Amino acid sequence: MKTTQILTAVILFLFCSVQLSAANYRYTKESYIDDIPFDTKQIFDSIRYQKAITASFIPEEEPYIDDIPFDTEKIVMQYYADSAMNIRFEMPEEQAINDIPFNTAYIVSHQNSYLTNLKLY
Repeated sequence: MKTTQILTAVILFLFCSVQLSAANYRYTKESYIDDIPFDTKQIFDSIRYQKAITASFIPEEEPYIDDIPFDTEKIVMQYYADSAMNIRFEMPEEQAINDIPFNTAYIVSHQNSYLTNLKLY
């Protein structure tokens, strides 16, 4: 019982001291420092308005209007094909690396005789 009273007294003391120190703390008006090169309130407002618009906006399918007398997809594909053909492509010569332990030129030149002599077990 005595332990409960001591714990209650300690907790009550801590609570009261925190409350008193918080009551004595006064907020002082700080001077404004213009260290941000943009208006954060304006950015926040634009984001808030954008979210409000997108939350209430329901996109509807618009009727198709055939007002362009040519096929834009074909024109774009032709433009990209023409511009790709105008690019000069050069494959750089690679240095040969002797990493194959057998003579592939000999195997290809003697392919028929090689395949007939090859025995599969």
